[in-house]
Amino acid sequence: MLNRPTEVGDTPAVRMLGRLIQVVAVTLLISLTVTLLMLRHAGRVQDAAAANASMVQFQGLLAAEGRQLATHVRDYSIWDEAIERLIVHPDVDWWDANPGPHAIATIGVSLSMVVSGTDQVQFATTAAGTRRAIPAMALSPSLRALLSAARQRPASASTEAAVAIGLVEFGDTLYLAAASRFLGEEHPELPATDPDAVMLFGDGLDDRVLPEIVAIMGDLELQRLAKSPVGAVQVPLILADDRPAGVVAWEPPQPGHALLMDVIPLIIGGFLIVVSLSVLFAIRARTFARQLYTDDSLRSELAQRNESILEAVGEGIFGIDRTGRIQFLNPAAQQLLGYSESELLGQDANDLVAFRQSAGQRVPDADSPLRRTLADGRAVTSESEYFKRKDGGCFPIEYVVTPMRSAQEVTGAVVVFRDITKRRETEEEVLYRANYDALTSLPNRNLLFERLNQELKLARRESKRVGVLFTDLDRFKEVNDSLGHWTGDLLLRQVALRLQGSVRDTDTVGRLGGDEFVILLPYVYGVGDPGKIAGKVLDALQAPFDLEGHTVQVEASIGIALFPEDGDEVGTLIHQADMAMYQAKSAGRATYRYASGTCC
Repeated sequence: MLNRPTEVGDTPAVRMLGRLIQVVAVTLLISLTVTLLMLRHAGRVQDAAAANASMVQFQGLLAAEGRQLATHVRDYSIWDEAIERLIVHPDVDWWDANPGPHAIATIGVSLSMVVSGTDQVQFATTAAGTRRAIPAMALSPSLRALLSAARQRPASASTEAAVAIGLVEFGDTLYLAAASRFLGEEHPELPATDPDAVMLFGDGLDDRVLPEIVAIMGDLELQRLAKSPVGAVQVPLILADDRPAGVVAWEPPQPGHALLMDVIPLIIGGFLIVVSLSVLFAIRARTFARQLYTDDSLRSELAQRNESILEAVGEGIFGIDRTGRIQFLNPAAQQLLGYSESELLGQDANDLVAFRQSAGQRVPDADSPLRRTLADGRAVTSESEYFKRKDGGCFPIEYVVTPMRSAQEVTGAVVVFRDITKRRETEEEVLYRANYDALTSLPNRNLLFERLNQELKLARRESKRVGVLFTDLDRFKEVNDSLGHWTGDLLLRQVALRLQGSVRDTDTVGRLGGDEFVILLPYVYGVGDPGKIAGKVLDALQAPFDLEGHTVQVEASIGIALFPEDGDEVGTLIHQADMAMYQAKSAGRATYRYASGTCC
């Protein structure tokens, strides 16, 4: 009797292959599920980070708008002429030509108001016009609360200390407002007539503040709503009297969700392809059993799917071997770096796209994140370095370097990076608004005091002198009174340019507010050096100023304080220089005086 030949499908090898296919199918299903869950979690984390970043940026810009309003209202509230024309002898024509319609048209505020100590509105100007003698009962609780807060602030020459900022209702409009009591211009003290009178500037939240923030934040649609919406980024609005005024909400950017939508179809498609191939492989097991070790179709399909995923991702990705040479890269990496694929493959990544500590300084090869990952097998993450493009330019990046292993040995690494230039520009713009004067582009009080504090720390260690020149323009008020605030602002900008041209490259010229400037001298070798620089400043201001057809002559009085002779703290030196400036004014103006009485 002849033995029946064993068919290929009945062999142990084929049965083992069938069981292996089942295990692979279950493993793929579990892997797909885990991968989708991980991608979903990563997308949510990325979206939450983007939403939080947009909320922090919104709050910072809203605070910057408030500080700008505070600076404007302070410029008017410490003006002696304003006290005379708005409190002692109210003059509606003077109001219209200065803090009323003129301020709304030139500065760009939406609301300008003067309120007496009994909450009687003396003047109030909006885009609709000027109103006078508004009854106290017409003031909203939030407006009363902000006025009360301004009256409780100390009578100080400091804008931060003297100005109250908050959200108020006036009429049917919600304003971001800044309020301050009036102070004397020469001597910071309350006026004898109605010392609780308050000057207030406001910007309409809906028609000015929110559109300006949108212009900076980019393609976002900010909405002011009465109730908190579901799923949107929201910042609560609290009135000056602590009552809620709804929320500002917007749909945040969703980079994680967008990436997820790009990758998931590819992953699911790949899974379906693998499942389909597995079923086909099981049906034709007899044939495939003879070719199992020679047919590489599955490997090529897998490689193609991986390549499709790389091409769909928006971040730049490239891989290196253990020597640091580039083995693969996706189209996004080619576009960001400016190289073609053929120019990068096989090249040393440290030579072509070197990590840089700044836009011009290359990270040494020994400290390169690529070298470190290949050496110790640890992933590296950073957002403080730069990549170099083919054209020589550099751009800031956020990157992750992840090692690749085989049999517990590092065989290479994968670099995933993205261009964060727009994020850096937004951060730098917010920082600039916080540290520089909007009118003159000089360092403002915050930056000036920070630099002075740093110079004092250095001076204490090195036992050197630091000089402070407190400069106040003489007869600046006459320019404002006769030619208007717009011309006065033009004069301040020209004065700032002359001051910068009169000092050394190492010196700092800053504006405190109004017509007051401070010059920081970090290197003072002799007691007479500040006097020489003060003389150069006075000489520079002697030439007439051409203010668009008006020729104006102004001078300055300068007070000089030295570290350590006149004080060892920022506030003390500024105060001593301020007092010396008043001595210079008393001595006839257009001169300078030392706080210590030294004459050179």
